[in-house]
This record gives sequence, structure tokens and C-alpha cells, in this order.
Amino acid sequence: MDFLKERTVDHQELQNPEYRPIFFNLSNSEEQKKLKELIEKRPEIKIYDEIDGQLRELIKISNPTRKIKDHEYPDLIEKHLNGADIYKYGNWVYYPWSQKVLHILGEEEFVEVRTNRNRYKLTKDEQEFLREKSIGIIGLSVGQSIALTVATERICGELRLADFDTVELSNLNRIRTGIQNLGLRKTIIAAREIYEIDPYLNVVIYNDGFTSQNSESFFANEGKVLDLLIEVCDGLDVKIQSRFKARDLKIPVLMDTNDRGMLDVERFDLEPERPIMHGLAGDLDPEKIKDLTNEEKIPYILKMVGADTISTRLKASMMEVEQSINTWPQLASSVVLGGALTTDTARRVLLDQYHESGRFYIDFDELIKDSEEKDNKIVSVAKNPHIPMQKSEVVSIANKYLKGNSSITTVRLNDDQLEEIKKAAHAAPSAGNNQPWKWYYKDGVLLLLHDKYRSWSWGDYDEMGAHMGLGTAIENVHLAAVSQGLNTNVTIFPIKNEPRLIASIVFEPSSKEVDSVNQVLVDNLYNRCTNRKLGERVKLPLEFYNKMQYLVNASDSVKLFYTDSDKELDELGRIMAACDRIRMLHPQGHEEFYSEVRWSSNDAQKTRDGIELSAVDLTEGERAGFYVAQDYRAVSLLSKWNKGNAFRRYSEKAMKSSAGVLMFAIDEFSHEKLIEAGRIIQRCWIYANSENVSVHPMLSPVFFFSRLIIGKEQGLPEPAKQELKQLRKSFIEIFPIVNKDKREYSEVFLMKLAIADDMGVKSLRKPVNEIFYID
Repeated sequence: MDFLKERTVDHQELQNPEYRPIFFNLSNSEEQKKLKELIEKRPEIKIYDEIDGQLRELIKISNPTRKIKDHEYPDLIEKHLNGADIYKYGNWVYYPWSQKVLHILGEEEFVEVRTNRNRYKLTKDEQEFLREKSIGIIGLSVGQSIALTVATERICGELRLADFDTVELSNLNRIRTGIQNLGLRKTIIAAREIYEIDPYLNVVIYNDGFTSQNSESFFANEGKVLDLLIEVCDGLDVKIQSRFKARDLKIPVLMDTNDRGMLDVERFDLEPERPIMHGLAGDLDPEKIKDLTNEEKIPYILKMVGADTISTRLKASMMEVEQSINTWPQLASSVVLGGALTTDTARRVLLDQYHESGRFYIDFDELIKDSEEKDNKIVSVAKNPHIPMQKSEVVSIANKYLKGNSSITTVRLNDDQLEEIKKAAHAAPSAGNNQPWKWYYKDGVLLLLHDKYRSWSWGDYDEMGAHMGLGTAIENVHLAAVSQGLNTNVTIFPIKNEPRLIASIVFEPSSKEVDSVNQVLVDNLYNRCTNRKLGERVKLPLEFYNKMQYLVNASDSVKLFYTDSDKELDELGRIMAACDRIRMLHPQGHEEFYSEVRWSSNDAQKTRDGIELSAVDLTEGERAGFYVAQDYRAVSLLSKWNKGNAFRRYSEKAMKSSAGVLMFAIDEFSHEKLIEAGRIIQRCWIYANSENVSVHPMLSPVFFFSRLIIGKEQGLPEPAKQELKQLRKSFIEIFPIVNKDKREYSEVFLMKLAIADDMGVKSLRKPVNEIFYID
């Protein structure tokens, strides 16, 4: 294939090609000679002479009231030439990149003819005024459309174009150019197209993009300060730096975002103290940006473009970046619209016809749509069927029990003992920190009630998480009692057919000496915490797992499985990640997940429940992704497209740092056994923390598998059923829950273990007087 190699254009030649046309005025003998030599030297040059047609148009627009017949034009042209040689009239323009020479009118006549059909949307005086203006454009995707529209409408005399990139094939979904220009700089392509429209415009290009080194030249080329900046680039650094410079020079700024027809206007010429980006950039300035990583820039970018106001499809697409696509999408129709919106606004700003700053939308999805939505209906989520449990209801249920058990012998707690019991009850963990309990103490009897309003959840199959949480609360009370020299006598579901009354607890003096294991639990009761921070995968000693087994052996109904195999932990990461994705793509699961999230400490303080996001080890990009994913309309698109693998990322990453996983199972799936499991789980949790081992419950697999097996698939979306069956098959290969006697256990709790740094933010609890009543 040498015949191809020999003639292939060198890549280096693509990077530094010519982009300016060369003018020849043949009235000048020297220029005539140069053109002659050029044509003789380059036989491939094609010559186009359409001067006759241009002169006809010139004569026509000069006589708008006259209907000129075709045969009259030759005489009128001859009269206009006034004896001049038509070949020497106007200019000959050579375009080196296309090897074409064109004969055109001189500048004044050319501009007059080319802009004539702008009248009177633009008057002649306005057109002349705009001819003196210079516009800078940073970024040449949307910017190319803007530049070409600005040039076509001729609302300036000079364009300064900055972009560091070259055109790739994937750019041609929105950049108007041909495949012969692949590998060329975007600045070169735009400049060539502009000059092919109007060779009398002045185009200055900046092939390195907008930088601190060329900013002075870009804003004040040869002493001429820009009249308007159009910033349409991706880089946060450039967005901020260019605006600070524009504000210093009192230059208005426009920005189009290629989504929902959003246009930003910042009138720094009229408001020189105006905060950049309408104040959405916060305290960012050029100096601070230098130290930010790309991850740290993401929240600022989302805030500036408006994460809450971007289109549903862009939100969905953002969640697929680095999953199934490389970068944010753009559409040609939106790019072309941006060219029109920005040019129109730029013209009115320059002509002093528009003076406001602001953010505006020309959203076709809103402007042109069916009178009734048909395709984008979101599946409605179920509403909580319960109402919050009030004190009156607690007292009513409690009295019903106490009246029937008036002869209970019990130790009355003194104030200090009761305070310790309250503190322990208050500190218990629960799924999503939903705190599904009410406590009532009277006549030496402590009652635990289930506030179903707080724990109701589609994800929590048959209230399994709620009852395990209630079990942890019972264990906390027991350990607090032990610390006070007391023992507890616990009766589960003491009233038949009243499932809201979970337990009756009476206290007895204890004569037993606390053994070493229980003493560790008592001493570390309030050190128990969930640590969602990532650690390193390190092996825990076998002795640790033996201690866990010892604690579980206290129950005949609960069985412990564990793994610290790298291969199995990686497979568990895959299983957990897949279950998390299923949850997030399900409308109810999605709703419930976000009902648990507290975005800031202020949010957490207001509700004193849920999980504060800063407790989760997320990068800025992941945090931003979670924020965008709040919109289920966007997530539903991912479900429809069978995407959403970004929802796997955190679980997979978390398991990469796992030292091991404990799996708790029960021999019979019932609320009584789940409560017992909760007590055992709490003991293991406290002991693990006492050994400086971090614990992070990861429950979506066991919740889903229980719904799959115990619930016989009820409520599961059809596509998820088969996936969950395969996931559970892999799960029970890691944790063989069918024993030698063919007795099958039910998996109910997964505890990820790690050696991690400080846990960070601890989840808050409701005020104790809202959950603990004393009579």
C-alpha cells in the first residue's frame, strides 16, 4: 500500500495548516503577478468567477423599487464598472486549504450585499455599528455553531476563538464539518468556515485554548478590548478565570449549556460588582481553583449549571459517564439552537437593546409536547399505610398488658438506673437509622413497642430489618442493666394478636459475676458504631472469628457464616453491587433510599434520623452522582435502557476494602427469631468494635433474597427475579446455609468487617423524650 502511504497527509501538517485566505487585487500589478505565479505553480487550483452574479445583486439591492429585466443587467453592470476591467474589479481570494480562487466584490460592496437581507431586523446603521465589535468565544463545540451564526449574521467585525482540541469522529454528532477534517484543530475548522462565508471578517485563533499565558491577548488583542465574551467550554478553571477577567474589564458574558436551551447572561458591563455565575460559584476564585482536583470541581460545576434544573435525559446520561459512555452527551439540534439563542442575545446586548442578567430556558420538551404525557409516566410508589404512634396509643397498649399482669414481681429502677436504661435504649442501631421504637416504663416494667410508621419499607421484607433492630435495642437494655448489677427477664410478644408490643422487660437483682466476654460488651456498649469509611483489606486473626462464633453459640436458632477469602469477598462485592442496583432502579427502593439520606449536618439535625451522607466514604464525583440520581425520572430511563451500573460502584469499592464478612442466618423465618438474631448481632457488633474492627451492615442482598425465597418473589420486578436467583445461587456457594441434615437456614444479616480510619459523622437519634415515656 505504498501508493497510499506516499500521498497521506502528515499528522504534523494537520496541526499547523493555513486558515487565512489570501487576497489579490489585480489593479495592483505586483499582486497580479503573484496570483499568476501561484496559479501556474499549483495546477490543482480551481478558479471560480461569480462576480457577474454578485454585481447583479448589488445593482438589484441599489434599486429596490425597480423591476429589472434580465436583459438589462449587462448594460447596468457596464455602467457600474465605469470603464474598469471586470477582472480587476473587487478582489480575488485564494483559499489554500481547498485550493480555490474566487472572484468577489470589494469589502464595502461585499458586506452591503451579504447583509442586505438582514434589513430591517438590522438597520444599516446598526450593521455598521456592529462591524466595529469584537466577540471572543471560548470552546468550539457549541461554540462552533455560535461562531458560524455570529459570522453569518455579521454582528461583529472580529472573532477570537479559543479551543485546544482537535476534531474526532465522535464530535461530528454536533460539529458541522466533514470527515476530511478529522484531526484538525477545532479553531482551524471554525476559522476556515467563517472565512469561506465572509473573507473580510477578522478571525484570531488561540490553539491552546484560553490560558493564563494568552488571556491578555485574548481579551485585548492589539489593544482592542473584547466587547462581548461567549464562554461555552467544559473546564471549570476557564469558566471562573475568564469571568473574573471579563468582570475586571466590564465585559458582558454569555453562556449556552446545550441542555434545555439554557442561556446565561452576566452583564458585568452594567453590574461590575456582580457575583460571577449569579453567585453559584460560591467562594471560588482563580487562585482556589488551582488546588482543586477534578473530583473536587464536580459539585461546583453541578451547582453552576443547575443540577436540579438540567434535563432528565442529561441526568440519566451523567450517571452513565465512565460506565457506558465516556463523557456528557450533546445533540446537534441543541447545539444549533444554542448558536441561534446566543447570537440573538449577543446582538441585542451589543446594540444596547437588552440589559438584564439572568438564566433563561428555551426548553422544547416543555414548549412542544403532548397535551397529556404518555411515555414518561413514573410508576407511583406506595404510601406508608401507618400513622406515627402517639403516646396515647403507647399508653393504651401498655395498660392493656399491665392490667392483665398486675402481679409481676420486679425491681423498681432508681433514677440513675433508669437513666442508664434510657441512654442504652436510645443508642440502639436500626436499618437506615429509622429508630422504629417506643419505650414505656411503669411500675418497674419496661415495654418496647414497634412504631410501624417509622420502619415501614418495601425493601425491608416482612419487617425483618425492623425486628432485628428491635432485638438490638433489647440487647442494649440488657447490657445496661448488667452494668447496674441487674438481670433482665424478657418476654417477646407478651400480648397475643398485638404485634406492636414487642417485649416486656422486668429487672431482677443479679448475684452472678459478670464473665469476661459480657464485661467487654458492657464496657464497650456506647463505642458501637457503623463505620462506612473505606479501609484496607487485611486478614483478621482466626481468634477473632472464634470469638464471634462463641457469641453466636449463645443462641440455638442463629447460625454464623463468615468468609475472608479474597475471591469470595470480590464475589460478594459483585452480589451486593447488583442488589444495590436493583434497589435503586426500583421506584419504591429508590424512594426509600433517598428518604434515608441526609445531605448535610443541618438536614440531619432537623430530623435526627437517617444517614448523613458525609458518613459514607464517597468521592466528590460519587456524591454528585447520588445527588443527580434523586430524580427517579432519570433513573427510570436507566432502568428502561438496562443501565445504571454506576449504582454498583460504591458496594464494589466497599468490598474491596473488606477484611471479611459475617453472615447471620436463622433456622426459622419468624419475627421472634429475627428479634433473637438482632440481640446476637448486637453482641457481635459491640465485640468487633471493641477489637478495633469496623462494622458496616450491607443488607440489600439478604432483604432481596428473603423476598425471593420466603416471600415467593412477591413484589419483585420481573427482570430482577432471574437476576436475583442467579445472585443467590452464588451467595449460598459462599455461605452454605443448607446443613448436612438438609436443614436450611434463612440469611438475615450481612456484616462487612474492615480495619478503617475514624468513622467520621455518627448518626443522630431522636430526642429521648420522643421515644421513651415514663409514668
